[in-house]
Amino acid sequence: MDNDSKEIAFLGVDKNGVPFIREPIKITLSSYKNKKYLDVRKFYTDASGEWRPTQKGITLNGDIFEQFMDILTKHKDEIQDWVKDNKE
Repeated sequence: MDNDSKEIAFLGVDKNGVPFIREPIKITLSSYKNKKYLDVRKFYTDASGEWRPTQKGITLNGDIFEQFMDILTKHKDEIQDWVKDNKE
C-alpha cells in the first residue's frame, strides 16, 4: 500500500485529454507511509506535452476530508448559488 495512488477524476479536459481550462484538476487517492489521502491538485502540460502537477492543491487526510465534506454538504445551496453566476 505504501506510495500507491489512483486517479479518480481529471476535471477540465475533454475525452481526448485536451484541456478546456488553463489548469485542469486531478483528484487522486494516494497513500504515503501507510496513511491514506485525497489529493486535489492543478496540473499543466510542460513543453513536451506531459502533464505535471503545480504546487496549487491540497492533500486531505481522513479527518480533514470528513470535515471538508460536512462543510460542502451544509453549505451546498449557498455555494451553488454563488458559483452559478459564472455560468450565465
